Amino acid sequence: MKEYAEQDVLQLGKRIHNTKRSYLLVNPLQAKHIPVSPTKTYEMSQALGKLLYQTAPEARMVIGFAETATAIAAMAAMSFPEDTVYLHTTREPLGDEPTVNFLEEHSHAVDQQIACRSIAENGTKTIIMIDDEISTGRTIENIVTQLRRTFPALTDVRFVVGSVMNRMEETVRERMRQENIEFVSLVQVQNRDFEAAAQAFTVSEPIPAIKSGCYEPVVTSLDIPNPRTGISVKALKDGLSLLAQETARKIFFSDRTSQKILLLGTEECMTAAIMTGRYIEQTYPDRTVYCHATTRSPIGVCDKPDYPCKNGYQLSSFYEAGRKTYLYNIAEYDCVIVMTDSRQTEQAEQAMRQISHLYGTHCQQIYLIRG
Repeated sequence: MKEYAEQDVLQLGKRIHNTKRSYLLVNPLQAKHIPVSPTKTYEMSQALGKLLYQTAPEARMVIGFAETATAIAAMAAMSFPEDTVYLHTTREPLGDEPTVNFLEEHSHAVDQQIACRSIAENGTKTIIMIDDEISTGRTIENIVTQLRRTFPALTDVRFVVGSVMNRMEETVRERMRQENIEFVSLVQVQNRDFEAAAQAFTVSEPIPAIKSGCYEPVVTSLDIPNPRTGISVKALKDGLSLLAQETARKIFFSDRTSQKILLLGTEECMTAAIMTGRYIEQTYPDRTVYCHATTRSPIGVCDKPDYPCKNGYQLSSFYEAGRKTYLYNIAEYDCVIVMTDSRQTEQAEQAMRQISHLYGTHCQQIYLIRG
């Protein structure tokens, strides 16, 4: 199993409009803020998944945290048996689905919810939770407290929390071990004054994007798998694999000119873009493939070499009118493929016109996959 060091997974960014925490730890391998080979993201997620499986092979439920860890957690869950249930927390509406609400206190959008039907029905004695980074453990404590309050049967369930980075104090770890909550990570980060370090950067706000570009919708026969209410690892893997094959077949069968390709996810919907990008890397080894995603995180931009977000733009959300989202590190590509599970046609149209404007100067092939 590949080992990771702090310098592999941590770059320091500076938040804007967040009085609770002025910095952000940006993972360049995560395929969220920084374009990266999707295979590298998959390998990192699999390394975490294998570590978690070694720690808790009996677990049959994996819960990812929105929005940045949805894909990491999904790909880590693929290290578990195919009957394992994967779901992730969400800030999107879930209709009549019963939910448990909790807070992510330092976030730009603190309220989250988790669909609890599959949790109530699963019966596993160990639940895996996955986030990209654990700092204080308060978010984990909030959700575990809420789940145990809602489902007394979870009182004796073991929670194993996985993350790429962890910087919790040992005293906090020990206290939470007493609550049957333990932590596993790829990298133990040295805790230092990130607040002060972030102040060294002079940043500007992302620029509002113009809605004037053109793109081509691509109709597939398959929907993007939706883990928000729970899905088996088998259904997740099979659905993503078939979608990747169909997407590549429709777009690349007649296109031999696109050598540099971007797969772009949207907010919580990241896994399909990463897995499709990985499939294209494997199937078309002569292509160079990158992947990242839009995000609700407002981050300052700065062109210093050691700063993670060199440029950034404010976009309409694919999911909700009036919601601000962002896209960082725009670069030149021959082909851009956007993959979203948004059902909001008007919102998707607005966001795609903005994205197409950002990439359209150098890119003639811009596609939208919805499902």
